[in-house]
Amino acid sequence: MTIFRTFMSVVIGLGVTLTTLSADEPGVAQQNLNGGYYLLHKLYENESQLPLLLDLKTAPPAIKTFADQVSRAAKEGLATLDRLRASDPHMNWDHDPLPKIEQDVREAIKGEKQHQLLFGTKGPDFVRALLISQAEATKYAANLDKVLAEQDENPDHQRDLQRMAAQWRALDEEVFRLLARQ
Repeated sequence: MTIFRTFMSVVIGLGVTLTTLSADEPGVAQQNLNGGYYLLHKLYENESQLPLLLDLKTAPPAIKTFADQVSRAAKEGLATLDRLRASDPHMNWDHDPLPKIEQDVREAIKGEKQHQLLFGTKGPDFVRALLISQAEATKYAANLDKVLAEQDENPDHQRDLQRMAAQWRALDEEVFRLLARQ
């Protein structure tokens, strides 16, 4: 009788575990998507503010035009994300998915970049530092949009994310053209 109870406990336990895992899979997938949307939303918020930096620093007109293009793309992306979120009750980017150590590393990098751009460089060195920073940001945005489009099963989301990925790829190509002229 004891062996039977043990066997049944294991079988019942496995059944509960399998049911829990099976029921949890869409939740995990949505959490992963939401984590990606959090990162994308945060990036777009940061990039939308780029022209403010050029209110404080001097840069050639082509760089100011590029900064305006980046800001405009980021603001359009934020509006798109807000629209997607309003139509999808499962979409939520209120929780940072990254481990605390990664959050701290990113804050440290952000602080270093801000200091470098605001106080550590001027003239051509500032322009190069700004463009290198934008090369990182535009490539990250394009690829984050691309991966989200591949993983989000909603066709409307996919279409918008693919469009935004193409827009950020074009900005990434532009930043390298600008760097080549420096």
